Amino acid sequence: MTVGGMVGCGSLPPHQTPPRSALELLESERLEIAPDCSAPGSYILAFTVDAQGRTTDIAPPDAPTCVREALAAWAASFRYAPPAAPTPASIEWLLVMGSRGS
Repeated sequence: MTVGGMVGCGSLPPHQTPPRSALELLESERLEIAPDCSAPGSYILAFTVDAQGRTTDIAPPDAPTCVREALAAWAASFRYAPPAAPTPASIEWLLVMGSRGS
């Protein structure tokens, strides 16, 4: 398009990718829930990732003891790429049951 000797064009804004999480999980142990543990609902587990990438201040959810203990032990096993500063984080956990092969 030419307007008074100027040329211009229109385009769509560049595709924006969502920002990455500030935390990068490098490893964790397997979550072990006792077979007889009843865990109805979902649970939020809060913790802080320290400057070395380890979890601290683990706050297990208000849940049955078997769930609280399992989630706290699991979160203690998390190792993150070290963040620039201690970073609060949380995960939501929900037990989903199903038979093998379904």
